[in-house]
Amino acid sequence: MKAGDLVTLSAYAMQSEPMWKVRDLVWKHKKPLLGLVVRVEENPYGHSWTSKNEKQFYYINWMQDYGPASRWGSAGYRARNQGYFLRNDLKFVK
Repeated sequence: MKAGDLVTLSAYAMQSEPMWKVRDLVWKHKKPLLGLVVRVEENPYGHSWTSKNEKQFYYINWMQDYGPASRWGSAGYRARNQGYFLRNDLKFVK
């Protein structure tokens, strides 16, 4: 995955507890959720035992207003550009 790719949240991310609001909108009310990968960075806290999933941070700009700020849910507008996702949290849009 690289900058410029269209993504959405994976089932793995949607089933996590912080995503309950987004899950309700996407699964029950059938609202679309599309995002654009704007930046990919190496994990600054990565160690030799870090899993492949945790080696890179993905920063997403969501096309909809209800997109989560990070993998820990929405923490307000201020956190929108600071929160990141891991590779398992995202999937390509078909």
